[in-house]
Amino acid sequence: MFDIRGSSVVVTGGAGTIGSHIVEALVEEGASKVVVLDNFSEGKLDNLAKALSQRATTIEVVSTDIRNQEDLDVHFNFVDYVFHQASVLLLESMRKPQQAIDVNIQGTFNVFQSCVKHGVKKIVWASSASVFGEPLRLPVDEDSPFNNVTFYGATKVACEQFAASFHHQYGLKQVGLRYYNVYGPRQGIKGAYAQILPKWFDRIDAGLPIVIFADGSQSMDLTFVRDIARANVLALKSGVSNDFFNIGSGVETTVKQLAETVLDVSGCGLAPIYEPHDVNLVKRRQCSTVKAEKLIGFKSQVSVRQGVREYFEWRTSRTLTTVAR
Repeated sequence: MFDIRGSSVVVTGGAGTIGSHIVEALVEEGASKVVVLDNFSEGKLDNLAKALSQRATTIEVVSTDIRNQEDLDVHFNFVDYVFHQASVLLLESMRKPQQAIDVNIQGTFNVFQSCVKHGVKKIVWASSASVFGEPLRLPVDEDSPFNNVTFYGATKVACEQFAASFHHQYGLKQVGLRYYNVYGPRQGIKGAYAQILPKWFDRIDAGLPIVIFADGSQSMDLTFVRDIARANVLALKSGVSNDFFNIGSGVETTVKQLAETVLDVSGCGLAPIYEPHDVNLVKRRQCSTVKAEKLIGFKSQVSVRQGVREYFEWRTSRTLTTVAR
């Protein structure tokens, strides 16, 4: 078992949606110091406002890029643990595959290399459900065959191979987490699946009906961002090493079901409109949570309705703050 209390931790991509929630979780766990590394291409300093407002944990924010090995070496010195979240996301990887290779593969290799060089006790890092592509069976367990066809998924497959190699070659204690359909406060709009809520609420705010592609039967395994952060902490504290876990709710939610929840929570009276073009790269998603429950003690706690409401309330609070200014 690994104890976070009193430790020094690095979070790459720590100003992003997931990273900033991990930082808050580390504060709650009693970390002594958290170093946030982010190039701010996606992350925002505002995402760290809550963590920066407390005094129990020292938070150091550094603007850098994981492609910069020298910077990593400077900030990984005397660090106990690392949470690696920095990544080029799915749609951007489609548009800029070379950048995806440079950041997701070479950058992650740099992170692993710095962990070994500086004796980091353990790293928990973000893989993706994209490694499975269109699932060949549901629910998807960790032993399901990879069926990826995207550049993004390919980078995550490669990183999983590198992670296992670093463990066997150098003894690096690592755990890779395959996230499913992350959503929640601070969410950006560039993910192929994550963008659905921000885009729908943007249309509702503009007085427009939400758009559902195809017939709305496409499904997701929606996982609230606070649950994702908690899974990272549980994986770090566990005695598990050199393993990979699905991190999802285990519940299949269709786009149409999600739309009904969004309309109910927001009070929007406009009926959705349907368009024939289906932008979803994967038609169905649902993961098995058995392994994560058994080995790291993770089970999602936030229902889709509760999560959508929290996201809606967060958006509303941001709008009120902007108006007040």
